[in-house]
Amino acid sequence: MDIKFNINWQLSNGETLSIDPLLFKLLAEIQQQGSLKKATDKTHVSYRFAWGLLTKWEKFLQQPLVILERGRGANLSPIGVKLLNANLQLQARFIPELDNVATQFKQEFDSVLINDESSSLNIFASHGIAIDNLRELINQQQNFQLDLHFHGSLESLRALANGECDIAGFHIPDGKMAKPLTPRYLELLDQEQHQLIYVVKRNQGLMMQPGNPKNISSLKSLANDNVSFINRQTDSGTRLLFDQLLQAENITPSQVTGYQHEEFTHMAVAAMIASGVADAGFGIAPMAEKFKLDFLPLIWEHYCLAVPRKIAHDSRVAKIIELLQSDKFKQGLAGSAGYDTTQTGNTIGFKKLFP
Repeated sequence: MDIKFNINWQLSNGETLSIDPLLFKLLAEIQQQGSLKKATDKTHVSYRFAWGLLTKWEKFLQQPLVILERGRGANLSPIGVKLLNANLQLQARFIPELDNVATQFKQEFDSVLINDESSSLNIFASHGIAIDNLRELINQQQNFQLDLHFHGSLESLRALANGECDIAGFHIPDGKMAKPLTPRYLELLDQEQHQLIYVVKRNQGLMMQPGNPKNISSLKSLANDNVSFINRQTDSGTRLLFDQLLQAENITPSQVTGYQHEEFTHMAVAAMIASGVADAGFGIAPMAEKFKLDFLPLIWEHYCLAVPRKIAHDSRVAKIIELLQSDKFKQGLAGSAGYDTTQTGNTIGFKKLFP
């Protein structure tokens, strides 16, 4: 059994109506395709159905959602853009947490349905496509109780050190940039007590609005007064890495407009840029691709799971390794930019990861 939660829009104007999620899909495709006909093909609905759906909500809102021009196709109206962007932001901010809750409920229901009293395995990890894929595969398993929570890298490792979780996911840059960050991680990890399982190598860089209208060409561009930035939260691995990259370029946080504006996932950062709240953010390539943003690659990093050696031979840990090494997991990432699964599912030594 799988459980999913989603966000339901309800608008009231004398009467209360719920927005069909298909409306947002249709608006997104119209914005992307520039044609109502092409949008209906992409969303697999008839032109007549799409026209009726748009008409219904335009009548309710008393404003057009789409502007149709003969010979010029279709474009979203200002209210159409606002509605689509608001939904993007809501999805990016709250779906990861709703997924957490759904996973918890699934495990609780499964434990009752299969009369299993065994304890669940708790994983704290930073949000990302690779972890999302792993969770989807785990949710398809029977007799496997897992409780996944999204937290930043250092926060996850602190939880592991304090006995608040069983496994912690974290990421650290590849190469010389890892050296100044290593002490922060080794305060919480010990090669005698922990085994490291490699999840994926991924690329991080600057995500920018489509077409890069502010001509951002490097980190130094972020110091320009006309460029607004959106950051990740303190103690996330991405924030630690971004701060280190700024320091290497002799850029102070005060020079970056929007440095104090924080979001908690790569998805939320990308959604904010896509909706025009900011010009740029630092994150992973697949999220830029997902939201059709420009991407400037800057650095590769390792994403790993830290497992206490006392549970390293637990059958559930073995299952996680099996799923990581599976074709399904790797195929799930094959279409995403900036991922390397060469070492996925292998154990990795501390000396290779931490200079």
